[in-house]
Amino acid sequence: GAAEIARDKGYTRYFLHNLGYQVAPGKVFVLPRFQQMIARNLSRYGVTDYPVIGQIEAYIDSIGGYPCFIKPNEESQGKGVYKCYDTADVYAALDEYQRENFHTLLVEQFIPYVDYRVVIFDGKMIACYLRRPLTLTGDGMTPIRALLAAKQQTLEAQQRPVVINPDDPRIIARLQRLGLTMDSIPAAGAAIQIYDLSNLSIGGEAEDFTTRIHPRWRDLCIEITRQMGLRLCGVDFACANIEDPDAAYSIIETNSAPGMDNYAMLGEAQAQIVRDLYRQIFNEPRRLP
Repeated sequence: GAAEIARDKGYTRYFLHNLGYQVAPGKVFVLPRFQQMIARNLSRYGVTDYPVIGQIEAYIDSIGGYPCFIKPNEESQGKGVYKCYDTADVYAALDEYQRENFHTLLVEQFIPYVDYRVVIFDGKMIACYLRRPLTLTGDGMTPIRALLAAKQQTLEAQQRPVVINPDDPRIIARLQRLGLTMDSIPAAGAAIQIYDLSNLSIGGEAEDFTTRIHPRWRDLCIEITRQMGLRLCGVDFACANIEDPDAAYSIIETNSAPGMDNYAMLGEAQAQIVRDLYRQIFNEPRRLP
C-alpha cells in the first residue's frame, strides 16, 4: 500500500522522479546476504543483473563523487544513515548494515541545501520546520564528552525522546575530521557540530517555518502527499530558500508516520498544533493508509 511505498526510500525516489519532482540522484543496492536469498528465485526468470555492493564505488563516481549519503532503504529516524567522505566511510556503513542484517541500501548524491520537513494531513499543511544537526557550544573548560552528557540531560528535561550514543561511529568520525576527540575541550563560544545529519530523533534542532514557507512549496508537498496516496505525510526536502518560490530543491523522502514529539517541544504554539493534529487523527473514523 501507500504507507509501505513511503517506507521504501528506493520506491519513493522512483515514484517521485517519474511524477516529475526533483530528487537527488540515487540508486538501491543489494547487500550480500539478501543477494544470496533472492538469487535462486530471480534466476528462474532470467534476472541476474541487479546492483550489488561491488558496484557502489563506480556509482558514487558517476554521481559526482564524495561526499554522498548511504542509508538503509527501509529505516527511519536517521538510523544507519552515513554521510560518506571516502571509501573507508562507505565500508564502515556496509559493515554496520551487514551486522544489522539489512537487505538493501540507498546511495544518494549529497545535496547542499537546508533540510526541512513539511507535515501534511488531509490536503492541508499542518507544520513546516527547518532541521539543524546537533551542535554543542564550548565553554573553554568542558570536554566534548561532558558537553554531550549535559545535552542529553537537557533533552530529557525537555521530554524529548532522544538518546545520544557517545560511541556512535558517525560522531567519532565527524570529530576526527575536525581534528577532535571526545576528550577535546572546545574554546568558549566554539560551535561543534556533532552529527552530519539533522534528524530531530538524534538531537537535531528545529526552527518553525510554518508561517514562512512559500505557498509554492506548501502546495508542492500537499500534491506529493496526494499523489503518494497518503492522508498523513511528512515530506522531507532540501531547499536553498524555502521562502523563495524559485529556489533550487530536492525531495529527500516521505514518511507516512511522521513523529511530532520533538516539534511539539519548540513551544506552546507548536504543542497546540500537534494536539490539534492528533485530535483530528484519532477522532477520524476512517483508517489511515
